Amino acid sequence: MTLVKLTNVCQRYPVGKKDFFGKSTQTLHAVKDVSLTIDEAETVAVVGESGCGKSTLGRIVSLLESPKDGELEIAGVDPRTLSKNELKELRKKLGLVFQDPFSALNPRMPISQLVAEPLEVYNIGTQAQRQAKVLECLKAVGLSEDALDRYPHEFSGGQRQRICIARALVLDPKLIIADEPLSALDVSVQSQILNLFTELKQTRNLSFFFISHDMAVVDYLADTIVVMYLGQVVESAPRTEFFTNPAHPYSRALLNAVPEVGTGRRKKGLALQGDVPSPINPPAGCPFNPRCSKATDLCRTEKPASAPVSESNSHTVSCHFPEVAAHTEVTVDREVVTQ
Repeated sequence: MTLVKLTNVCQRYPVGKKDFFGKSTQTLHAVKDVSLTIDEAETVAVVGESGCGKSTLGRIVSLLESPKDGELEIAGVDPRTLSKNELKELRKKLGLVFQDPFSALNPRMPISQLVAEPLEVYNIGTQAQRQAKVLECLKAVGLSEDALDRYPHEFSGGQRQRICIARALVLDPKLIIADEPLSALDVSVQSQILNLFTELKQTRNLSFFFISHDMAVVDYLADTIVVMYLGQVVESAPRTEFFTNPAHPYSRALLNAVPEVGTGRRKKGLALQGDVPSPINPPAGCPFNPRCSKATDLCRTEKPASAPVSESNSHTVSCHFPEVAAHTEVTVDREVVTQ
């Protein structure tokens, strides 16, 4: 069953100076014509450089923002058609895990109150029932009852992230939206949180919308990988097929940027050159053409349509010449996240 469906979703923001009538003279295109689905018990990972629109897409899926154009469905329902109370009920299906666990927790509240806060907002259960639910979620993320009366500053970074995950679980959501949840943690702690995500997915039948720039982490956790560049999806594929047959030059460049542990050598292959173009004034044609060594006049004038690479149609790419990038196996050292 499809839990989340986005169809040609766009998000833009007015920026720059305002004209005589108070309207902004420029527009920043953060997300443009993005289509994807998240099924039950599926982990979809969105990857790309900083500023590619990953977090904006996460805010749309988490219902923190409404898209300017396109269609969004959560559990088969369009959120924009719901009343305020109905929208509040729909949000119970979504749990959020943020990048910085310390900033996400109120330092003046004990852990018992922090984790129970969503239950209080929705007026669920009695005080005793709430505390029992809080304790259940804390134990599910590997914390003991001793944590209930302590404050965030008394925990390590990994423990604080476990507390944030417990708070995301307390309403029994169907989907967890995690925006770079490992980037503020040590590598050894990252592996523990990744194993926790995997366990929760299996025991609670959870879906994940995982935003990351770490290819080793994505390789370990994701079922489907979506590559974004300048607010657009340039490639989408199942994990195994993505890492064995990346079809877009940008995808190959991202994979070639992953260091090889223990070899002391750089990977051979395409390396990214130049800076990401401005989303306020994106280039014509393919958005990647200014940085692509294979770009032709066609790439500079005509935007490529998304087309299937495999017969199953599960692997799609937006490139005029995907064959020049395909059929090259790229490996990622997963030991850095599993040890």
